[in-house]
Amino acid sequence: MAFFRKAVIISLGGGRNPATSRFGIGKLTIKEEMMSNRWLSERIKGLGFSKIREVMGRVEEAKRKGIKITDLSIGRPDFDTPKHIKDAAAKALADGWVHYTASPGTLELREAICRRFQEDHQLKIDPSEIIVTTGAAEAIYIGLMSVLDPGDEVLVPEPMYVYYGGYVFLGGAKCVPVPLKEENQFLLKAEDLEKHITGKTKLLILNFPHNPTGQVLLREDLEAIARVAIRHNILVVADDIYNGMLYDGVEYFPLAKAEGMKERTLIIGSFSKTYAMDGWRIGYLIAPRELIAQTLKLHQHIVSCPNTFVQMGAQAALRSSQDCVRQMVAEFDRRRKKMMSRFDQMGIPYVRPRGAFYIFPSIKKFGLSSGQFVDFLFEKARVAVVPGDAFGPGGEGYVRVSYCAPVEEIEEAMDRVRSALAQLKGW
Repeated sequence: MAFFRKAVIISLGGGRNPATSRFGIGKLTIKEEMMSNRWLSERIKGLGFSKIREVMGRVEEAKRKGIKITDLSIGRPDFDTPKHIKDAAAKALADGWVHYTASPGTLELREAICRRFQEDHQLKIDPSEIIVTTGAAEAIYIGLMSVLDPGDEVLVPEPMYVYYGGYVFLGGAKCVPVPLKEENQFLLKAEDLEKHITGKTKLLILNFPHNPTGQVLLREDLEAIARVAIRHNILVVADDIYNGMLYDGVEYFPLAKAEGMKERTLIIGSFSKTYAMDGWRIGYLIAPRELIAQTLKLHQHIVSCPNTFVQMGAQAALRSSQDCVRQMVAEFDRRRKKMMSRFDQMGIPYVRPRGAFYIFPSIKKFGLSSGQFVDFLFEKARVAVVPGDAFGPGGEGYVRVSYCAPVEEIEEAMDRVRSALAQLKGW
């Protein structure tokens, strides 16, 4: 640390003319340099903060003050990680699984991922097509950074997950929103997608089951989108982390199964939602072998390899009975139906969600922006939800409500919401 301080003083003060200093002094403190933005890269200045995390911060601050808040903003299962998964990780620690593994992850875990895709979706994956990552976030990042160049265009259905725009920006590319329309159930239509394609379009990001709307693309829609991607030679990132959470008899169809799509699809996988392992930070990227071999270089530069003993827990999750998943999904479905019934009683419109654990009601009739509406509920109802504009301009007029809370808490929260809304016009 002493060396660092000395190096900073030399670099800031050595030969510097006080008259030309930004602050009119010869040596600037680290804080002053940061405040001046002189040290900050254009890359970091081009990123924004997550509004979801902003709401989470408000909830934590309120709780520290002893204020009871029902958090319907969080996008994670509120269940504990199943015991057999925790036991497998604990055993791995006890057995000495504390050192580096191969950069792509253990062969055993990658084989388990292949087996799960074969059993659940009849999709053949080879271990050489997989990199185990530090959460799905890393999988998306290294996948995009491996294929994007400055000037490329990336199509993203909007409302969109909060970090997609930032990832595209970091790749030097342009994010092109494709509006999802409420009258189309917030589902992406191939004809709407094609209207936004140019000669610079390289990539499409799909996220279905969808965050924030909870909608699910059916096979016929995906096959139509696949034909557009092939016709225009577009890669597709399939961010499918909610594929285990489906309702109303809807089935998950992996885009990579569509004719001609295996060789142009990057599949994002995660253990966070399906197995309530969000704090474990483990996911994976599946991509064509030639691409994954190059992507591995970026993965090595960022993390070297994934967490070792966590991989053993993930392996147990995939190889064991999936009853724990079915039980969680059944409970989420019960909560989903309860929340829909409460919105129905209050006359608040929404598109029926068929996947994930979100509902995206319209709040347009109340005459408030989504940010104002969220603030109102936080202050008057003590309920935290996420403003729709967190997911891009196309989300304005809506809020994202998560049903990752026990039914009893949902009931109490919706009672308070009903009372608070009685103060607003449009009620």
